[in-house]
Amino acid sequence: MFAYLRKSALSSSKPSVKRSARPLLENLEERLLLYSTYGPPPNTWAYGSRITYSFMPDGTSVGGTPSALFQTMNAKFSTATWELQFQKAAAVWEAVANINLAQVSDDGSPESCNGDQQDDPRFGDIRIGAVNLGTGVLGETFLPPPFNGGTAAGDMFLNSNPVATWNINSAYDLETVAIHEFGHALGLGESQITTACMYAYYNGTKQSLTSDDIAGIQSVWGAPQYDQFNSNGQSNGTFTKATNLNSYIDSNGQIAVPSLRITSPTQVEWFSVTVPASTTGTMVVTDQSTNLSMLSPTLWLYKAGSGLPAALGSVISTAYGATVSYSLSGVQAGQTYLIRTFGTAAGDPTGGFGLEVNFGSVSQPPIAPPYTVVAQQPDQGRGSQDASVGLLQIGNLWGRGDVLAGMLPNIGPGVVEAPVNPLQLSVQTSDQFSDTDGLAALVASANSSQSQLSGGGVSLTVTGSQTTTSLDSGSTPSILQAVDYLIGNWNDQDGLSSFTG
Repeated sequence: MFAYLRKSALSSSKPSVKRSARPLLENLEERLLLYSTYGPPPNTWAYGSRITYSFMPDGTSVGGTPSALFQTMNAKFSTATWELQFQKAAAVWEAVANINLAQVSDDGSPESCNGDQQDDPRFGDIRIGAVNLGTGVLGETFLPPPFNGGTAAGDMFLNSNPVATWNINSAYDLETVAIHEFGHALGLGESQITTACMYAYYNGTKQSLTSDDIAGIQSVWGAPQYDQFNSNGQSNGTFTKATNLNSYIDSNGQIAVPSLRITSPTQVEWFSVTVPASTTGTMVVTDQSTNLSMLSPTLWLYKAGSGLPAALGSVISTAYGATVSYSLSGVQAGQTYLIRTFGTAAGDPTGGFGLEVNFGSVSQPPIAPPYTVVAQQPDQGRGSQDASVGLLQIGNLWGRGDVLAGMLPNIGPGVVEAPVNPLQLSVQTSDQFSDTDGLAALVASANSSQSQLSGGGVSLTVTGSQTTTSLDSGSTPSILQAVDYLIGNWNDQDGLSSFTG
């Protein structure tokens, strides 16, 4: 299934849809939790300790359609500038959930090729591309596992159509859309809160999560957890409680401590180490979040003494998912040093990291990421509780979908979400229906027409002065696609009258 973000104002003749069930009191809206989810693990990624993402090179086949992400974005921004919007979006979710997101490379393998569902070495778990999605949507995202069981799970696509005027900090804001699509890829559906990042329609710049967004993602992944040195009654938040790393020194005179985490923007971790007899006279301390999370690391080194520690130097990175190292020469066996680590506020102040110390002459490899390999699995539906299961398309590629939170998954250009059973959508219009997709039976030059969309198998009834037609979509993609196009391109000058349920 695709989850997608609609543009609320690409056409001035198509107003935003309003539900009568939505709260009307502005001051109470944020107190209501109206998020929707696809369910906690295993109903999404099996491993939240590291979920990777990557940018598809241009020309990557997406169902026979070449991705044009770099061409589209580089027309307005430098690569580093537009990629930063996705990095910031990933960091927004990482900050409030028990997950780590990491950017990796992408070799341009075709979308939905055979391979591992998670941690495929060729590309990220979540791949980001851009294709022409028509004039009704800004982005679409394949649902995460188990709905899509292969390499397409969680992949997101922005609209490369020129009508999608991509901007930064103004419509259509790239970070806003990236936050929304990452939310889908991580297991969230649409929210009914209009101010939420997961609201179905683009209605303004949103670069921070609402309480509804946070409650939704934490219902899937839980809140961020502290690492082993800051849980179960332990804390290394001050230099007097620094974690002693001497027991971690190996035969090469090296220390490697994985699976650490800065959980809050104000958290600091302290470590102490005494120089071993095998030292070469140089100590190299490395704080690594590269390939582990979005954390922007800051590292300080101190000389321990009888009083306050004496600062020797620091190294700071504002990059998302970076590695910093500090090298100190002239160290002697028996000397004790203190290491202070935290996140950089100007970048991403939270996330997972690993710490390394090298007193030896052997080069120290980076800390390996946690094991997160999941083999390709069959696509799965959501079970009998769902009203229908559909398929969604880019090029000749179809992805798994379902009805979620009263929303109908739609296909193709002009995507508009409409409620299904138990809600009904009643529309009055005097406009003509167009037959762009070849549904001759639905052509109606009607002075007074009425359409009704109902749940179950999902049927559309169109009544006009010349034609009355009823279609049961079932699971036939061509019918769903045609119906979607019809509704999406209905020029409703009279306005959508109401939702009734």
